[in-house]
Amino acid sequence: MREYAIVLLYSHYNRYSVNALCGVIDENNLYDVYLVNDLVDIINLIPYFVNKYKRVIVGISFSTYNLVDDVFLKNIKLINSLEKRYRGRILSVAGGPHPSGDPIGSLYSLGFSVVVIGEGEEAFPELANSYFIKGFDGLESVRGIMYMVSGEPVFTGRRRLVELDKYPPFPYWRNIFGPIEITRGCPNGCYYCQVSYLHGFYQRNRSVDNIVMYARIMAAKGYRDIRFITPNGLGYGMKTYSREPKLDKLLELLDSLYKDVVVKYNARIFYGTFPSEVRPEHLTEEAAGILKKYVVNKNIIIGAQSGSERILKFIRRGHSVEDVLNAVDNAIKTGFIPDVDFILGFPFEEDTDYEDTLNTMKVLAEKGARIHLHYFMPLPGSPYSFLEPKEIPEWVRREIYKLLGKGRVYGQWMQQEEVSKKIVYLRKKGVIMPSLFKERIYSG
Repeated sequence: MREYAIVLLYSHYNRYSVNALCGVIDENNLYDVYLVNDLVDIINLIPYFVNKYKRVIVGISFSTYNLVDDVFLKNIKLINSLEKRYRGRILSVAGGPHPSGDPIGSLYSLGFSVVVIGEGEEAFPELANSYFIKGFDGLESVRGIMYMVSGEPVFTGRRRLVELDKYPPFPYWRNIFGPIEITRGCPNGCYYCQVSYLHGFYQRNRSVDNIVMYARIMAAKGYRDIRFITPNGLGYGMKTYSREPKLDKLLELLDSLYKDVVVKYNARIFYGTFPSEVRPEHLTEEAAGILKKYVVNKNIIIGAQSGSERILKFIRRGHSVEDVLNAVDNAIKTGFIPDVDFILGFPFEEDTDYEDTLNTMKVLAEKGARIHLHYFMPLPGSPYSFLEPKEIPEWVRREIYKLLGKGRVYGQWMQQEEVSKKIVYLRKKGVIMPSLFKERIYSG
């Protein structure tokens, strides 16, 4: 039995990020690592872990969406109160999209001892090594984290960006698999989105050989559906801060997967669909044709976000409404069913913007597209984290319901409305405090 242990919350809403983190910790093979599916189970197991190990780290990765759940919030605070009871034996560590965007609130209001800001593959193992050997005093040498000293937050500075090829996307030796993360970071920097501001504007690509290796391992174990994580499916292979797609690299990736995994293991490639999407200006007829040759998904997700040119400029999307129309035409022409993402409720959205967006939706629906509707959420870590959503006018809702009745609209936009209101409420109550770390967000 080892002297130290790491306990990670492993649930349906954080498993992709924990897969990557667990892969790194397991490979180090220094500590006992437990994946626990529920916060209540962690609470109940804490006395057992304290009795069995000298020191224990409880790591919880979560998004702002999770935080609006009153039960989740209550259990988070309970875990952190138990840490105070076993001071020196347990260290609570927060990571993931919300703590990275709101480290101050995660420390002050939620009660975590440490927040890992941004990517955890290097920061978290270093944190664990330092804490287990030196205790809390060892944290000052670990870059990429924030913690409290005498009631004041201490940020240890940024870490270098992670090279994806150095780390596995999932701990396959545990027989745990998932989508393969093929890129990280995004050069576009949309103002409503966290990705560029938490992972950088510099896009990093996992190499073709590395992707194929993990897809082969996955397929050989009997997991035949191969999916991928990327902010922009057609952006694979883009270099540094470029926004120009590299279709030759995409073709190389898909062709290699086909020859080495699909043919040999009877696997299936899903690309340009959940959990990723494609940017409309990149979905040319050529790009759609490349995808159609290799993938089995019938649908393709296109990120439009608005049908108003004014809103597209405000949110820094970097494409036009015409790009969206052309992408849908190219998808349909190639045999795909386009699912087009739209966001309503931007704080500065006016009636004319709604009219433009509704008209665009109707045109797309007539072409055969489905509208995947979302509602604006002020996510910590994004430049719009300090804004409030705007109520959707009733006349707009009526038009949406008409499309809904025709089967052309789907999505959880009504649930997201409630989530967005709760985020604003938690911010006003001081549970979420993104503005106190504003400089870090904009320094990007």
